[in-house]
Amino acid sequence: MHPLHRELRRLPATAVPALVASLTLMGSLALPTSAASAYDLRLRAWGLNTSGQLGDGTKTQRLTPTSVVGLSGAELNAVAAGGTGGSTGSGFGLALLANGTVEAWGKNDKGQLGNGAVSTTDEWAVPGLVAGLGGIDAIAAGGSHALALLKDGTVKAWGLNDKGQLGDGTTTNATLPVTVAGLEDVRAIAAGDTFSMALLKDGTVKTWGNNDKGQLGITPKPASSATAPPKPAPATRTTAVAVPELTTVKGITAGVSHALALLADGTVMSWGLNDKGQLGDDTIVDKPYPVPVLELRNVTDLSAGASHSIALLQDRTLRGWGLNDKGQVGDGTTTQRNTSVPVPGVSGVTGIASGAAHNLAVLSDGTVQAWGLNDKGQLGDGTTTQRNTPVQVLAKSGSVSMVAAPSNGSFSLAR
Repeated sequence: MHPLHRELRRLPATAVPALVASLTLMGSLALPTSAASAYDLRLRAWGLNTSGQLGDGTKTQRLTPTSVVGLSGAELNAVAAGGTGGSTGSGFGLALLANGTVEAWGKNDKGQLGNGAVSTTDEWAVPGLVAGLGGIDAIAAGGSHALALLKDGTVKAWGLNDKGQLGDGTTTNATLPVTVAGLEDVRAIAAGDTFSMALLKDGTVKTWGNNDKGQLGITPKPASSATAPPKPAPATRTTAVAVPELTTVKGITAGVSHALALLADGTVMSWGLNDKGQLGDDTIVDKPYPVPVLELRNVTDLSAGASHSIALLQDRTLRGWGLNDKGQVGDGTTTQRNTSVPVPGVSGVTGIASGAAHNLAVLSDGTVQAWGLNDKGQLGDGTTTQRNTPVQVLAKSGSVSMVAAPSNGSFSLAR
């Protein structure tokens, strides 16, 4: 590790550009030709950078991948991206290191970096440690809050808590990690804009936080399908509560205000906001309880954006549904899809992620393809041109194994 690295991580965004330039120069002078593969393994970021969410020591928008300062693939187990406001908002990033600690960078006005500090101008353009965390197995990032799953099956949370999204029984923001109350035996976590999810080892799901659109999925289902869906209640939950009738779940994901659950049989349930067909049940009516995503089977992974959803199938192809005004469904049109449709021209997919209105797909050869809104360069193809079908992200090499994007944001991460 470069001797300046830890000092650099303690500096706010306004102080680091010159140091980063110096550090990059020294690195390039000292880098032997045989070390090119190490360069390729660095965590990369591109797109909107108003809050330093790209972690490159600047607040400069990037149309192609740039290196996140100090984080190499060899030490990374997972990455996550959070943010608010789509193409005009803020963002932050998380990285889970192989030693079980977590680093964070970007916007910190609600304490979402978990470093004990908070300020409306406190933005950190390079990674720094989330305080007091160790033994972490997984991470998730919401609009302005974050979650960490510990090896013992409990969950920590930090950041904005106005809707109870930290799950500690309060609505008090936390600049340091707090324990999510009443949770144990957790195997996976997900974070929406202002709500949170946990998948338990027994295949059940618990949720907490904002429920204004039914995104917690806890409202009782009507006895008759002819009955109009009830209004979601309660409005918020400050502690975790079980989603009824879900018992065989093996994967979860969260959009801004909707949620998806992958069942053991390869089908998918969804709930929450549905104004753009993001639930995939062939309606545009909100559902505060789980409903099946129609015409979808053999699913192995899921991602969700602001108002759209993507599914990875066993044959390594993709299907998408929901809002499509920016081409985010990826079917070559801008037609809203209330049920899932194939995403043509992309195969051999091993991983997916969705931003507010864009998506990323990792292919088996280690390259990345992207599609959807590109006004901030979030597709990483060197342009700001919207893409209604997948295009290749410009990258140093085909070595990517993981991607992340914020469900309400406009930047991307890849390693």
